Amino acid sequence: MFIKQEYYLWKLTYDLVVAQDFQVLNLNTERGEIWLEKEHEWQTHVIRLTHKQMNWRNELRRDLEKTYRQLTQNKKLFRGGKVKLHSFYISEYPPVEEWEDVTEHISSSKLPVHVYYLDDENKKENLVPFYDLFQMEVPIVDFEVGETEIEAMLPYLKHQIVKQQQEQRKRVMSIFDYGKPRVTYFLLAINILIFLYIEWVGESTSVLTLIEYGAKYNPAIIDGEWWRIATSMFLHIGVLHLFMNMFALFYLGTAVEKLYGTWRFVFIYMLSGLFGGVASFMLNPHVAAGASGAIFGLFGALLFFGVQYKQLFFRTMGWNLIFIVCLNIAFGLLVPQVDNGAHIGGMIGGFLATAIVRMPKQKKPQMQIIALVTYGIALSSMFTIGHFGWMNGEQTLSQVQETQELNQQGAYEEVIEKTSEALESPGQYEAPLLFNRSFAYMQKGELGAAEADLLHVVELNSEMAEAHYNLAILYQEKKEKEKATEHAARAAELNPEESDFQKLYNELRQ
Repeated sequence: MFIKQEYYLWKLTYDLVVAQDFQVLNLNTERGEIWLEKEHEWQTHVIRLTHKQMNWRNELRRDLEKTYRQLTQNKKLFRGGKVKLHSFYISEYPPVEEWEDVTEHISSSKLPVHVYYLDDENKKENLVPFYDLFQMEVPIVDFEVGETEIEAMLPYLKHQIVKQQQEQRKRVMSIFDYGKPRVTYFLLAINILIFLYIEWVGESTSVLTLIEYGAKYNPAIIDGEWWRIATSMFLHIGVLHLFMNMFALFYLGTAVEKLYGTWRFVFIYMLSGLFGGVASFMLNPHVAAGASGAIFGLFGALLFFGVQYKQLFFRTMGWNLIFIVCLNIAFGLLVPQVDNGAHIGGMIGGFLATAIVRMPKQKKPQMQIIALVTYGIALSSMFTIGHFGWMNGEQTLSQVQETQELNQQGAYEEVIEKTSEALESPGQYEAPLLFNRSFAYMQKGELGAAEADLLHVVELNSEMAEAHYNLAILYQEKKEKEKATEHAARAAELNPEESDFQKLYNELRQ
């Protein structure tokens, strides 16, 4: 009888939703059609239940094709993993014709379809494979219940399922509104105020100013100023750098702080920044600053959320977030100035830091301890590698940048002192260091020392036009016109577009 099939439909749905925690996608009480879903072993299982009598094979096939189209049209809701469709038909009698292979031309490897025809003789038997798949016990449904009792129970069953659906929605909404983004706004204010202060006392694009106020400067870190790993998170190089990072912090920070709460957010942000800073120390010889490592750590936190709530992740931010991460990494690989070490390191650090604290109301002590140990080992290993320069033999590059700017400021004594110290272990930057020192010697009038350095430079790199030009000026001052002309000609040949080189050469030829 129809009412008994309806009773079985809602009794089965009640068990799946209330007892087994399947998620309700759609309820249509008038048509007696219910759509559920559940993630199991990295697959999304979509369940459609209906009670209708299918007398003929073709009738069943048409209904399945319609169901299949409905799901494929909405498949974007289930992106991020393999989807399986389970279609249940609850009926008093089975179809007249053979129906078991009805899915043969409907099912595909991308979207497998399984049919369960639950007629009165085989309701429990045909339900067993589905329940075994999820390692659940098949519910016992009493069919001896009278119609009057069924009519009284149906509204209760429907009400409980609707209530469970509403509670599921509330739980989902509560995930995104766990915390309030107070610290995000505080960090925005701190970063902007520090930037304004740096601009007031100097220039945020000045290497010397950045080093003075705590930028990541590898030689100083090696000498024990490890705190630069943390302070560099709050410095920015120019207005555009500040704007891009604060724009990202505003959107990512508010999302992560709402998801994880304030203290978890602070923990993730700081540990991401430290991890990214140490990765930069290990891989990047340049003077560096910025909140990028910590901000990429927020990407890591959102990716961890995606691992915990795969379907919810892909239905909300998933693919957009993955696209932005890939775009940023690709941009970093194409643009040499971008600190990829800090970015990728920050994202990995953010994922590990989030695994340590996990989502609110989630506790897995063993996994949290493993994440903490992994973070500690990785951080100490990167710091050791950076300290000994095993993956970055270019630590003197930052000293080249520093002494070049010191020359521009006229701090020649300091240039000579710093370059002489750096030349004890110059790596591949011996020529630029010697060039910077020779310039300082020339400005101090020590032409003999300058000449020795410049001759060494052109010996190391005969195509450095600037070294030949400076030698030409030096020999001009020493009244050695032939040597001056020779080096001026070489400078003009190497860089014909430089008007000063051509002008000096023309003067010396007269």
